[in-house]
Amino acid sequence: MNRAVPLPHLKSGQHAQVVELRSDNHTRLARLGALGLMPGSWLVVLQKKPAVVVRVGETEISLDDAVAGEILVRPA
Repeated sequence: MNRAVPLPHLKSGQHAQVVELRSDNHTRLARLGALGLMPGSWLVVLQKKPAVVVRVGETEISLDDAVAGEILVRPA
């Protein structure tokens, strides 16, 4: 089984499952959850620069590096 890594460690095109959101910002956690980004959800990295962009289901989410670094994923 693959180890969990911070989201920015993935390459564009890579699929992964969200393991943990490491943030003390409850508003941010609620917003990410409302967009479908929560433990157990699957994502694909669409781009890494200038921002990390992921697709969760039919939703594309743009994340700055600080927020992306708080998301731990397990690569597929």
